[in-house]
Amino acid sequence: MAEIIFILTTVFVAYVVYHVLECEKEAKAKKASPVKPAPKSAAAKPASKPKPAPAAKKPTPAKKVTASAPASSAELPETLRNPATGEESKVASNYRFTKRWIKDALVEEGLLDKVYKNNELDDAATAKIEAALLQLRGMQKYQ
Repeated sequence: MAEIIFILTTVFVAYVVYHVLECEKEAKAKKASPVKPAPKSAAAKPASKPKPAPAAKKPTPAKKVTASAPASSAELPETLRNPATGEESKVASNYRFTKRWIKDALVEEGLLDKVYKNNELDDAATAKIEAALLQLRGMQKYQ
């Protein structure tokens, strides 16, 4: 009886490993081959009149780029990229669920004085953390 259970368990584990490897191969294949649009045939394209050239526009002066963070959080990216590893993580709405490298980056950039523990979070600390996260999301290094 034990031999039958061992054989069934081995077959199940082999199936799971096979399935996971196949899913990874499909994901890599999808990333590697971008979707190419189908070529248009000449018959499908109706004859069209040539468009007139657009009117010349006046050159506009270049806008100054400022180093300050964007005005609203709607303009900021939802994910941050770890410059050391390249990992991208979504910014959690709660500090408790924020990844460790993001917490370390807040301290490393001087936005926070320390990494807060869950029992140290009060209203004042939470407000300070939210402001620091907004500043971190605005930094080019983490985008």
